[in-house]
Amino acid sequence: MNDTSGSGGASRLRCFDVARRLEQPVSTPLRLQLDSRPAAALAALLPLLGCGEEAAGIAFDGLAECHSGDDRAAPTLRAIAEEERLHDMLIRQLERGLPEARQDTFQIESARRFHIGLVRGGAALHLARIAALDAAVCTMFGRLLRPGGPIAADPEVTSILRRIHRDEARHVRVARRLALETGSAPALRDAAAAARDGLADILLLARDAFEDMKVDPASLGRDIRRLPDGLLVA
Repeated sequence: MNDTSGSGGASRLRCFDVARRLEQPVSTPLRLQLDSRPAAALAALLPLLGCGEEAAGIAFDGLAECHSGDDRAAPTLRAIAEEERLHDMLIRQLERGLPEARQDTFQIESARRFHIGLVRGGAALHLARIAALDAAVCTMFGRLLRPGGPIAADPEVTSILRRIHRDEARHVRVARRLALETGSAPALRDAAAAARDGLADILLLARDAFEDMKVDPASLGRDIRRLPDGLLVA
């Protein structure tokens, strides 16, 4: 194993101007024990994940405002926004313990445009897209964290990614429920399926990184594009 701590990715390009970003506590960078190749691959992937977490925090704040008259939904959506900001902070913490990744402005700008486009059509469609995308992210984390894989070999990495994975699975349930309460199921499924296609295209930009983490990008892409049966069925 190679100790990959020290150089860190603290200068990661930001997708969005986040007004309420959680700041990392001042601490020694994580001392991760990944082999050099998967460490570099994870460092290359994290900016795309960070972009999604930045966008999600903003999105759930906006959705909470849309549901401000709902005493049940609004507090839940605000709490999820805070969790997304925590995820962004955890990803930045991981980056500090990894080799500094090459800044790929094309990837980041592509991801930024993708996330901006998720809001079109109103809150119900936005929630359907979020439910579909968070479910897709859970699929991706399942591949990264599979037993015997190079990422699962590091307890610090797995602890952080499992925390995010667990939260995102709950976000799927909340977003799905609220979408189905306010939208037409066929329209929700169409929006969700298109969003999964878009995410698969974004992740394809990081196919070399997935290969270096022993995740088959073609198989992952197929599963990301496939909308799970029953996800947006009333």
